[in-house]
Amino acid sequence: MRTLDQGGPGRYPTGVSKAFTKDDDPVEQVVVERLPPPREPATADAAVAASGVVRAGAFVTLDDGAEYQVVEPEAADAAHRRISVESPLGRALLGKRAGDAIVVERPRGPADHRIVSVRY
Repeated sequence: MRTLDQGGPGRYPTGVSKAFTKDDDPVEQVVVERLPPPREPATADAAVAASGVVRAGAFVTLDDGAEYQVVEPEAADAAHRRISVESPLGRALLGKRAGDAIVVERPRGPADHRIVSVRY
C-alpha cells in the first residue's frame, strides 16, 4: 500500500506530499451573506383591531409592565421588542384578550402573566 508522499502514478508528483501541493489552495473567497434587516410589521385591518384579540401586529402590555409587538417571524426584532408569533410568548398571546391569564412555556419552567392591554 502506498501513501500520498510515496510517489507513483497519480495526482501527486514523486516525493511530494499533498500538504505541499497547490491543488487544494482555495480558488474563491468564502463569502458569508448577511441576513436582510427585519422588515416592518404588517398593519392590522380595522375589524381585527376592533375585536381586541391578539393577532399579528398587536401591541400587548403584560402585568410586569413590558410591552411587545406580536409580528410575523420575518419581522421579529428583539431590540425593538417585536416577538414572533412562533415564539413561546407569541404562541401564548395569540387569540387572547386584555385581562386573560397566559402561561409561557420556557426551558427553565413556565411563567405566568396577565395581559393588561391590547392595542393596534
